[in-house]
Amino acid sequence: MPDLDKTLTIDKILASQSLAEEFDDEDLATIGQSVWDGYEIDELSRASWLESMEEAFELAMLVMEQKDGPFTKSSNIKYPLLATACIQFGARAYPNFVKGLDVVKGIPIGKDDEAGTKVSRAERIGEHMSYQCINEMEEWEEDTDKLLTILPIPGCVFKETYFDSGLGRNVSAFLSAKDLVINYYAKSMATAPRMTKIYSLYPNEIEEKMRGGLFLDIELDNPQSTMDNNEEPPGNDPDQPHVFLAQHTYYDFDGDGYKEPYIITIHKDTKRVVRIVRRFEIEDIKFNEAKDKIMRITGFQHFTRFIFMHSPDGSIYGWGYGKILTPINRSINTNINQLNDAGTLHNHQGGFKGKGIQFNRGRGGGVVKFTELGEWKDVGFVGDDIRKQLFPLPTHEPSSVLFNLLGFMVQAGDRLSSVSELFSGEQSNASERPTTTLARIEQGLKVFSSIHKRLFRAFREEYKKLYALNARFLEQEAYYTVLDDRKAIKIDDYKMGDCDVIPVADPNELSNTQKIMKAEMLMERLGTGLSDKEINKRWVEAMQFPDAKKLLDAPEPPPDPKVVLEQGKLDLENRKFAFEVSKHEITIDESEAKIIKMTADTIKALADAEAAEVGPQLAIYEAQMKEIMEERKMKMQERKEKQSANNGGGV
Repeated sequence: MPDLDKTLTIDKILASQSLAEEFDDEDLATIGQSVWDGYEIDELSRASWLESMEEAFELAMLVMEQKDGPFTKSSNIKYPLLATACIQFGARAYPNFVKGLDVVKGIPIGKDDEAGTKVSRAERIGEHMSYQCINEMEEWEEDTDKLLTILPIPGCVFKETYFDSGLGRNVSAFLSAKDLVINYYAKSMATAPRMTKIYSLYPNEIEEKMRGGLFLDIELDNPQSTMDNNEEPPGNDPDQPHVFLAQHTYYDFDGDGYKEPYIITIHKDTKRVVRIVRRFEIEDIKFNEAKDKIMRITGFQHFTRFIFMHSPDGSIYGWGYGKILTPINRSINTNINQLNDAGTLHNHQGGFKGKGIQFNRGRGGGVVKFTELGEWKDVGFVGDDIRKQLFPLPTHEPSSVLFNLLGFMVQAGDRLSSVSELFSGEQSNASERPTTTLARIEQGLKVFSSIHKRLFRAFREEYKKLYALNARFLEQEAYYTVLDDRKAIKIDDYKMGDCDVIPVADPNELSNTQKIMKAEMLMERLGTGLSDKEINKRWVEAMQFPDAKKLLDAPEPPPDPKVVLEQGKLDLENRKFAFEVSKHEITIDESEAKIIKMTADTIKALADAEAAEVGPQLAIYEAQMKEIMEERKMKMQERKEKQSANNGGGV
């Protein structure tokens, strides 16, 4: 680390909002050169990876180029293997991570109180952060869509998450791997010594930052570089953007031997420092017990890495279809073009013509084209056989071996990218049972399941950054809207720190077909003892109905009028029966009353006996109960016979 003429105290660093103003030109030049040297080291370490990614992106973009071999304007077809794989992956992943208005879920940490305060706070945080992502952060949803489409090619992309004081809100923007320079062999994002973001600003944007105090007010010459190092900047464009390097690095500005985390921004062409800002606050500093030495500073990490697959060489940039499918895609393109060129040569024959034959186009002859069916051309020739003056070039029809090889390469590419009929929306066996189809889908998506779990972790990390920014920069009370219902959340909800945030996505369910099939299976279990409310909820969510919450929160439906009418009739019949019974004086004689009392006493004694397990006493009570029941049965029969006689023999 180069020595500086001036050092700053930690209190001065924390109090200053523009650290670049604290240093003179000589120190700023030293800092700028240090940033540039680190950038060049990291850029050189990933040079071969960048070269391979350029070819992969050209294949995925289906860049058309004129090809003049083996003949002029010969075939140069680009088979969309990489493009199809990216489209298929993005189409499956995007609906899983962006489910309507719900993208973030709050999870309470630890035990909640009886009032459910922690659970309620977690629900508010999930709703508010979902509102921020979908509605307040205008770039978030589109950049997420872009991220999931581009990610499969390089195998790694990034998001930069920060609070924009000018916009007054959080920002979480997409950043391609090409525009974030990290040492290729860095172990992790947390331990990388520096990360350099390459970005451009138009002259008017630069002026705004200078006037707002974010950049030093310095004179910048006409730009000499562009975002793409292979392109030359136009010479006379007054609005051509300037390229800047914002390096998230560590520097010892207080001279205590421990480097603090900063963001140092330099102008790429001049290497002049335009901004220095810290990446930490006082609460991020950990002191020793004596409070006289800094033990550690936890800097805010702005970048979140979204990785497709881990690279076999341990690279920080990971592995994607660009590495796996590029050789196969290149071979497929070669085979297709060779087959097409062979068919073209065979269908448009040419060859050698003897001097003794003329086609009425001068002494040298020329090209003869047949434009009508049944057309005959005059030929200036005197001889026994015109065929002796013409020798066609020996050409062959497209090779069947090459065609079979092409089919093999396409199938191999489809297997590697899992772009088969079943996963692209086509069903090869219409009579297949749903459970078998579900099993096939899950088996085929095993590789995607691991990729989605990596994305799940990355989105969770991004949401944690947004959570931390809300805890620091949110207003004391912020308002948001959920389904036309205006709600409020306080900064204290985030500062409590007793809630976690995760994506609402389920990494184990990658296809909507899986969700629908599982929901349909659950619907068959309605009324079998499982929670009908939960079954209906999962079915509605799987069907992705708009405003699903309104369906689930609907009031109980009114009773069926037919059922009400039948119930009324039944009540009326019961009243009639009760009235008829009251007209007859049904008396219970004294002997039957005694029987009822004896029955109750005996039942009580039986219960006590069973509870105490008295042995022989239990058998005595059971015998008495049997005798009482027989006597009661006889009394009831006598009463019925007496009533029958009083009614004249009727019942």
